[in-house]
Amino acid sequence: MKKIAVAVAVPLALIGAATFYTGTQVESLARDAVDQANVKLREMGVGAGAEVSLKLVSFDRGLLSSSARYQIDVEVPDDEGSSEQYSILLQDHLEHGPFPLSRLARGQLMPVAAQSHAQLERSPLTEKLFDAASGEIPLVGDTTIGYDGRQYGELRSAALKLEDEEGSVRVSSSTINFEAAKDATAVRLDGELPELDMNLQNNATGQPVRVSLRGLGLSVDNHEDANGFAQGPSAITLKRMEIQTGEAPAVIVQNASFDAALVEGERGLDLSAGYRVGQVDAQGQTFRNLALVFGLRNLEASKLKALIDRYKEVLDSGPTPQESLASMTAAQQQELQALGLQLLEHKPTLALDEFGFETAHGAARLSVVLDLQSPSEDAFTPDAMITSMLASLKADASIDKALVRDVVGLVAQSRQDGGQLDPVALKQETDATTDLFSGMALDSGWSRLEGERLGSSLHYADNRVNFNGREMSVQEFIGFAFGSAQGAGLLGE
Repeated sequence: MKKIAVAVAVPLALIGAATFYTGTQVESLARDAVDQANVKLREMGVGAGAEVSLKLVSFDRGLLSSSARYQIDVEVPDDEGSSEQYSILLQDHLEHGPFPLSRLARGQLMPVAAQSHAQLERSPLTEKLFDAASGEIPLVGDTTIGYDGRQYGELRSAALKLEDEEGSVRVSSSTINFEAAKDATAVRLDGELPELDMNLQNNATGQPVRVSLRGLGLSVDNHEDANGFAQGPSAITLKRMEIQTGEAPAVIVQNASFDAALVEGERGLDLSAGYRVGQVDAQGQTFRNLALVFGLRNLEASKLKALIDRYKEVLDSGPTPQESLASMTAAQQQELQALGLQLLEHKPTLALDEFGFETAHGAARLSVVLDLQSPSEDAFTPDAMITSMLASLKADASIDKALVRDVVGLVAQSRQDGGQLDPVALKQETDATTDLFSGMALDSGWSRLEGERLGSSLHYADNRVNFNGREMSVQEFIGFAFGSAQGAGLLGE
């Protein structure tokens, strides 16, 4: 019997000792987490205007669990040069490891340092959110803290319904799952807000405005490289949005997204960012596959870091970032310019990789790629410096005449203020405007007709221009551009 008692008592004693030891470490973990959060908040807030900070208000340590209160301070500048301050309080119940009771109850037996259960605290600032949540806590979060510093869990918001004299807002409950390595050197986020409905009043016209969002998603998978840059993809997605004003037909947007990614390419860092929309329905017209995608490639990481760090120092040199920029000295400007020119030594590429859209009858596309280089030493004027910075340029554009007709028709319909243009008159106007546009593009020499598509291409390198298959010098191209613009009446009399 004694052996059984010893066999039970020894593990319990070890667990108790581990729990007591973990309890002594939880407060330092919480304070370290606050410090790390403030570092990240400062980095994210540089140049954004608003300042956000986090502080640990109180910490009460117990044997099996502890209680903490955090305060989030937000300072937002106003138009009059002063600022408004807001404070939000969070309560946190921290269960000590290695075996928090809530995890044992769910059958999770892996030892951890602590289990956090945080929630928004009721205050005069958050009173309306609590009322809108109908008895639920508006925001709660569960975080597991590992002995290796890793944190993972989920953040949940309650369903909200807010109403006042200006209208109503309904928000469904949502969840964000997250995971962060020690010191936030790697971060993953994945969440979705299923529904958001707003019924408001337009103050200018008095007409009701209805906005409906469905499937608003967020995803991040970033890791910090040796220079502190967050590499990896991130995205914001939207399945559907409807906007309706008064009795007018709703504008419907489907499958929209913003994607960004920073990756290590063959010759340095490559950054891409793009807006994409699957479909837009407006004024009886449908647009598909809208895209606006930018790229910045071949960035030398250490020189980019030097430029960003110095820029942050300049922003932090004054009371506000705006005042710091307004009072920037000539020496600071020259230093930033010198650091920027060092980036050009690595010959980066700036690109509009894709811009375009489609209708039921045609498509339009544009791409522009600029290869940059260090300016020549004899470039003393701004124009000469900019010209010498351009190593090569490649631009290609195309637009179907049928798409021009669709766009012209949409513009003509929008001028009717909700009325319907006579179909015969609409066809006559769209045909005439399309022919006028096509004729000007062809007569000026800026486009070539390829079937029913207007196309243009411009390639520049080694001080030579190839425009629509025609070779010419830079001076000849400038003369051509000036002459065609003057002939079209774009330069006035």
